[in-house]
Amino acid sequence: MNTHDSIFAAIDSLNEINDSIYGSYKLEEAFSTILKKVSQHFSSSIAIIGTINEDRQVVEIEVAQGTKEALSPIPLKQSIVGWTAFYRKPILTKNFKDESKLTPLSNDSISAITIPMILNGKAIGVMHIESTQANHYSLEDLKIATAFANEAGKVISHIWLVKQLKSKTNQLHSLIDLSRKLVAKLDKNSILINLAQETRDLLKCHACALFLLSPDKNNLDLHTMVNPTGILNDSSQIDLNDSAIGGALKRKKQIEIHNILYTEENEFNTIIQRDSLYSMLVTPIVFQNQVVGVLNAYTQEMHRFSDDEKRIALALADLGAMTLENARLYEKTFTSEEILRKNEKLTTLGLLSAEIAHEIRNPLTVIKLLFQTLDLHFDPTDPRSKDAELIAERINHLETIVERVLGFSHRNHNTKSQNCLSTLVEESLQLIRLKLNQLKINVSFEKPDSELHIEVNKGQIQQVILNLIFNASQAISKSGGEIHIKLFQDEQFVYFNIQDNGHGIPESIKDRIFESFLTNRSEGTGLGLSIAKGILASHRGSISLIKSDSEGTVFEFTLPLSNS
Repeated sequence: MNTHDSIFAAIDSLNEINDSIYGSYKLEEAFSTILKKVSQHFSSSIAIIGTINEDRQVVEIEVAQGTKEALSPIPLKQSIVGWTAFYRKPILTKNFKDESKLTPLSNDSISAITIPMILNGKAIGVMHIESTQANHYSLEDLKIATAFANEAGKVISHIWLVKQLKSKTNQLHSLIDLSRKLVAKLDKNSILINLAQETRDLLKCHACALFLLSPDKNNLDLHTMVNPTGILNDSSQIDLNDSAIGGALKRKKQIEIHNILYTEENEFNTIIQRDSLYSMLVTPIVFQNQVVGVLNAYTQEMHRFSDDEKRIALALADLGAMTLENARLYEKTFTSEEILRKNEKLTTLGLLSAEIAHEIRNPLTVIKLLFQTLDLHFDPTDPRSKDAELIAERINHLETIVERVLGFSHRNHNTKSQNCLSTLVEESLQLIRLKLNQLKINVSFEKPDSELHIEVNKGQIQQVILNLIFNASQAISKSGGEIHIKLFQDEQFVYFNIQDNGHGIPESIKDRIFESFLTNRSEGTGLGLSIAKGILASHRGSISLIKSDSEGTVFEFTLPLSNS
């Protein structure tokens, strides 16, 4: 075949490669197609395509032709393949007998072409062909082989990009799911265990450990560690002055260590040696500029953590910090409310409210930052689009919660705006749909034909709606309960009617159900209906118990129409 024919044949092969592989997202399949065309074009005895593993400093053989045995990874600067990968220079070898420093893959090979695959100025792999004939390849062949290698590099870029997008999508979904899980949990231990498990899964590392700062702030205590076998029951303590982990914590900076065997000299070193841990990513868990603990990811071989992996770890640590704070505030709130119930001192509620308001104000900044980092943009037809909107609205609602809690008796009416009551109900049901599904409660919503517009503080009215739905769900003790919500209006008012098929309210407390701290449930606070009544009164509305017996309970509240 003359030079021109060879060039035209190469162009035809490249066109065929383009037509056949760009719909594929499987790297090995695409490489096999390229290598087949290369072997045919150059009549090679051996042909390989390998990718460079920078962590291990080797060329890993992705596909090979002409050899029956699987080829082991080739160290950089070893053999002609490793040399090309390291120095990023193509090599035309006319006769290996004349090259003492370069060795072929096969002892039968005499000539070869070796081309580095370059992407954005960085060597990512090697294409290599060998022949049993001397001077089998020419400089023109080298140019043509370079064209094939460039095409292989484009394939890698294309497939890696697709994989990266898929990976980011999966990571985003996982973060959203984890956020939902953790927000729903109010137990510290459950939060930490879930966080460690999800971190290990998302980062695809061998193990994940979560350390908490000791009360004296001098040590880190191992709380949770997970590996492929599950949750480990180990307990270790690390002196902050005796560990690289402690250094990361003090600086509040994420660090990675490629070989922890030479950096960690503490109690945890026993676990490191037992599990053959090698590389580590340390991510401090920080809330309001205060370190809570650290989240560590471990591998069993030398590994350089990517920017994506580091960002994921940071997002998980931030999420963990916020959910831990949420659990702490929940525990503190209900501990304080228990004191209120025992002492019957309403003034304590004001003190509690002030403390909670102070502690909630700053976390909002962190929550907004995390939410923005997730960059939740979905197709409008995707149900998660509504979830994202609702989460954003809930975050904004938190900004008004301080005023709402502190202003229980003196509410600011300037925050009112036009709202559709049907929409408020639907959004409220959306927020707690998972909880209702878990309880196997079916909710039916009877909407009016026309929209019912009211001028209200949206967050406060949603709190009333949520309180009534929660009360109804808690009154249902049997599986498969029913809640029916109905909206209607007359000339002056809109009406919200909610009915459940629960066990009803005890006769002894029916007349006092809107009093503060009145409850017949051990886990209740007795504040929900009292707060609801206060909110509705501030909106020129009212709430009533319509009926309650063994067949269920009906509550109804009214609000004036916007034009009344």
